[in-house]
Amino acid sequence: MEVFTIFLSSLITIISPLGVVVDTLVAQQLRSQVASVEKLAVRIDNTPSYQPIAGKIDRIRIASRGIEIIENLRIDTFDLETDPIDIDINKVQNLKGIQTIQSSLNKPLQGAFRLVIKEDDLNAALEAYSVREQLQGLVDNILPPEAPSFEILKLQINFMADNRLALEIELEQEGEEGEPPTQLNIAAEVAFEIEQGKKIKLTDLTAIINDRKLSPRFTNILVAGISDRLSLDIFADQGFLVRIIQLNLNDETVDIAAFFRLDTAKDN
Repeated sequence: MEVFTIFLSSLITIISPLGVVVDTLVAQQLRSQVASVEKLAVRIDNTPSYQPIAGKIDRIRIASRGIEIIENLRIDTFDLETDPIDIDINKVQNLKGIQTIQSSLNKPLQGAFRLVIKEDDLNAALEAYSVREQLQGLVDNILPPEAPSFEILKLQINFMADNRLALEIELEQEGEEGEPPTQLNIAAEVAFEIEQGKKIKLTDLTAIINDRKLSPRFTNILVAGISDRLSLDIFADQGFLVRIIQLNLNDETVDIAAFFRLDTAKDN
């Protein structure tokens, strides 16, 4: 979600005061709002050329390489292409969130994007405190309330063929009152598939905790519980639709192509 918020707010900010859209200005605005980017190209198509004055744009294409939208998480490739955009520039205010962006849209904004992340970049990010902190919060939200709390000490991901992942995890679980914490060393492999373009379903989980293999019955319950929470429909209440068109994972990269649509405020 953050990448689209940055992109849209950058675009609308350029349109509003100037009444024109210039590729280089949009690129500069994007660069100013991300942690870093190695290569960035922006192309804006308009016919006739004065359309941006009315807040209309035929198409925007963005191609980036080595972009850090979240500090310390390098994205190898992020490419985005939109359908026609129609913005009410009279409603553009201080854009601080997705709701204010939606309020400026005359019609839903949609398009497609491609995202490529390398295994080495992902593991480097998992060593960074800022990313680890966000991941800890995500895991805490995914796990059911009755599950024991724990702190992530180490997490390493190994990409495999056929949409499989291997994980090495070190956790510290809080002990009972007066008892020391318990160290958990986990080695796991899991496969995943995409259902209806919107849900990540985990399958075929094998896990060993402190040299003890978990029973298939327990792992089946675990993956079912986690899979129920890995749905892209979590953004639907905000009027933001994402559907995965294609996902390929090999031993070096994960490559995702997806469609997105952001509804107008009145559509919510």
